[in-house]
Amino acid sequence: MQLDTKPLIDAINRLIEKADDDLKDSLEAEGYVAASELVKNINKLEDAIDDALDVDSLEFLEKIEEATGVTDFITDIWPGIKGADDLEKALREIFRKQFDDMFREFTYQWVLAEDPVLATEVEEITKPAEAFIQGWSGELARIMNLNTKDAMERLLLKAQEKKWSIDELSEAIGNSGIREHGYRSRRVALTESLRVESYAQQESMIQNPLAYKKKWKHVMSAHPRENHMAMDGQEVFKREMFTLTGKNGATYMVLCPRDTSLPVEETANCHCLMETIADENALGMTAEERVAARKKYMDEVNAEYDAWEKKFKEDTGIEEPRDDPSVTWKIYNSYYEAYRKGEIA
Repeated sequence: MQLDTKPLIDAINRLIEKADDDLKDSLEAEGYVAASELVKNINKLEDAIDDALDVDSLEFLEKIEEATGVTDFITDIWPGIKGADDLEKALREIFRKQFDDMFREFTYQWVLAEDPVLATEVEEITKPAEAFIQGWSGELARIMNLNTKDAMERLLLKAQEKKWSIDELSEAIGNSGIREHGYRSRRVALTESLRVESYAQQESMIQNPLAYKKKWKHVMSAHPRENHMAMDGQEVFKREMFTLTGKNGATYMVLCPRDTSLPVEETANCHCLMETIADENALGMTAEERVAARKKYMDEVNAEYDAWEKKFKEDTGIEEPRDDPSVTWKIYNSYYEAYRKGEIA
């Protein structure tokens, strides 16, 4: 007898659609622009991450099932798997493409919300924005690959300690987060999509000549962070850093909510936003003047970035720092911010 699974599949699809609708409504209420597009991008990124993790974990499981024993696998096969970068490459490609698409779309939507006249001009993004997309894509892929390999290794060492058979190890992998990675994929997709949204909002302010300052806007949640609540209303000039005191007591200088310098406990499930504070002296500018001012300011930002990158290459001797694995995004970005503040001459 063949079971009719259509009613079950339809019920699952209805639950997924309701969850997406609820998320869209929440994001709209919080102040996010084009919330429906944001939810679509979250789902698209989640599916891509899940597929990459699935391929990697299935290959891992297949190699284990071909092994003669746990100890032999750890000694002979595991070093090659641990040193492989297939997952990192797959994730980096996913992040670069989808972050770039999202960043440009979100920047357009934020500019459209602030100044529809300028929105027709949003075809390019600044060089610091391009560096964020490329740099953070690589860093995030590297982190996820390392975390995945660490989880695999912990399970292998546990299997060795408990003297599991290959079958017992395979069963444990099947029941672990290594194979059941749906929650991880969803969490990463949500956090990173909102992170890109934050950096795109920052980019929209750079492109908007009416934007003078930015203000941190805390968004309430079921489990609000007291230190993020304390940030509510903090104002800085649009290219300057907010000062955030972390839950751990450390002080962080951040460009926007979910800044890449923040630890995961400050970014996961954070929905904080920023508000644009307009320059009252610029409110009388004509549409043509605003368009010209936007181009002038972007040219200045790009020229500053070119000068910094030239100095970075001269100081380090690295010709393509964004593609060099020895130059992490944290090093690259912190060096740029120090240069911008005049701390590096």
